[in-house]
Amino acid sequence: MFNILLVPLDGSPQTVHVVELAGRVAAPGTATVHLLCVVDPSYALPPGCEDGVAPDGLTYPCAHAQTSFAQSVLAAAAAQLAARNLTVEQHFCAGNPPEVIVEQARQLTAEVIVMGHHHLSRLRRWANQSTCGIVIEKAPCAVLIETREKG
Repeated sequence: MFNILLVPLDGSPQTVHVVELAGRVAAPGTATVHLLCVVDPSYALPPGCEDGVAPDGLTYPCAHAQTSFAQSVLAAAAAQLAARNLTVEQHFCAGNPPEVIVEQARQLTAEVIVMGHHHLSRLRRWANQSTCGIVIEKAPCAVLIETREKG
């Protein structure tokens, strides 16, 4: 059982399985589960425009949609884990997902990172490095991987 868990989520159908796995390996009553959503920096809202409208009147609909989606993913996962009597903290960051995940694990002194792994074709693996693979290589702690994709 783990006491400090970092759980990066991407909102895919696999998310429910990742959260379920985190709940199973978290120490009941003492664990803190840190949920994390990372968005591309180009889709991060500028400071002061949480509703998607900047103080100068500029609108950011795509960034607002990404932020809203990430917040809904975090809220749903937090509710799922709170039902298991676990302490949950939500984190929303902009940046390169593998780098942000590893840095958050360091800052939080996580004992384990619980994350999903999407099965990619050879061509997609060649074109885009696996977030999971990079995290496994650079993580300062254990990494627990959920591979179930759907229901």
